[in-house]
Amino acid sequence: MNGLFISYSHSDGAPIASALVALLRPRGFDVWWDGDLPAAAPLSIPSWMEEGFRDRTVLVVVSPDYLRALETNNFTERKGVRYEARLLRHKLYHHGSAYGCDVVPVVSPGFDKNMLPAVLQSLVIHTFDRDTGEGFGELAEALRGAGAAEGGVAMSTGPSTASPTVREMLRDLEERDPAEPAALVLAERLVELGSGDIELARSFDSVVGVAKAHGDVDLVRRTSEMCLRTLSSTERLRGEGALEAKILVEGQGWYLLREHRLVRAAAVAEEGTRCAEKYRDLYTAARGTLCHATVYLRMAGEGAAYDRDFYLRKSELLLLQAIDRFTAISGAASEEVGLCASLNAEWWLARFHLNGDRANLTMAMTEAHSAEALLRPGGEWYHWLMVLRARLCHAARKYNDGKAFVTGVIEAGSYPEVVARAHQVRAELSLGSRERANAVRDFLSAEKRFRALRYEYAAAGSWWSVAKLDPARITEVKLTPADIDYLEELTPDPRTRRRAVLEHEESSARRLGRRCPPDWRFLVERVRYA
Repeated sequence: MNGLFISYSHSDGAPIASALVALLRPRGFDVWWDGDLPAAAPLSIPSWMEEGFRDRTVLVVVSPDYLRALETNNFTERKGVRYEARLLRHKLYHHGSAYGCDVVPVVSPGFDKNMLPAVLQSLVIHTFDRDTGEGFGELAEALRGAGAAEGGVAMSTGPSTASPTVREMLRDLEERDPAEPAALVLAERLVELGSGDIELARSFDSVVGVAKAHGDVDLVRRTSEMCLRTLSSTERLRGEGALEAKILVEGQGWYLLREHRLVRAAAVAEEGTRCAEKYRDLYTAARGTLCHATVYLRMAGEGAAYDRDFYLRKSELLLLQAIDRFTAISGAASEEVGLCASLNAEWWLARFHLNGDRANLTMAMTEAHSAEALLRPGGEWYHWLMVLRARLCHAARKYNDGKAFVTGVIEAGSYPEVVARAHQVRAELSLGSRERANAVRDFLSAEKRFRALRYEYAAAGSWWSVAKLDPARITEVKLTPADIDYLEELTPDPRTRRRAVLEHEESSARRLGRRCPPDWRFLVERVRYA
């Protein structure tokens, strides 16, 4: 159900608008007009106008000054009517017929309708005399049927029982701790209700901050895609150009990295950085550069041996650029520089895994200590650093020291994604100290947590680790060491390996007679293109 929004020019349309409000409200119509602005006190008047034009049937009081605002961009009598005229053009652009349109023009008796622009002449024009009320009955009937496809115009039926507006829900969300379960419920509700709402796009940081605090990659994806669609279909205000860059870097780049869509993540990070540079948003440009460096570092860790050095060099160059940018923005002792130092430590660890030079491991530990001095204890970045320090202990074969780091992260339980990764790293440390049962238990816990967060790649990686250690815990298929090696040779993606094993398990259960040995190449091809 739509409400009504009255658009008019103050100079010569205010008396008619006032008379219409006085007649419509007693008859149950839910009316917005700027006479209510002092009581409504919106956070932003342009946003209030946009919401009215987007969500309500617009009653246009046509007057000579309103026509001048509609026909030219040089009308300077009032900024409000000029902005409303732009919103009206945008609304009419998406509707082509005279009926079923949620724009209803109203003129005074004697007004020459031939003076109306073509976009309004294609609609049904109503006449209303504010002195006698003539024409109001016909207008009211038309308003009750306006926007029939959307359910007509909303009628007030007593005290308001409507659900909170998007703006009210956003205000409530920003007052809550992002880690609260209630904040996550509110964020999900906002994404369900806020499609096309520019206010939600402007509050992208708040909604996505809640989703990230809970590790909800699906919510980050839906929020990012919805906000990008809203921006592409809405006239942007000055200063909002950088919002797209932020959504690309902090939204799309974030979830693509966790979905292990690395090539796409690199392209989005690069696009977001360029967009931020275009609108001179230096902080988002620095974040985009750091995201880009992180993607290349992940590619180096998962790529073929002959590709790793290339990806590491690309990552190193971008990381140095990010450090320079953050240092210029917030100084050499900022948390962002500490985050760069943490990623630099991970870079040196990857270099150590590539060539085995222990000097690289020493550099990694030095960078990790530098990062710890800059990061705020208890924060998410600090917890990620503790996981990294455990990985450094694993590389240095100091398994008990490493377990102390990740056990602290697990016991804190502050960030679901970090806790899941900590279980994974502790399992690897347990393998180093020959505690096979503990390793299997931690891998299973990591898989369960990643699966709950819908991190399919990470969950499949933990599942595959269990399959290599104790396949009877997760499948009825008797996997031999030769099967494991062959599947790893066929595909580097643990999701594909897992699906191939489960496909063989399912088909074997339906097979009659003696079971035949698996054809892993055929199964991998089947699930890869399924």
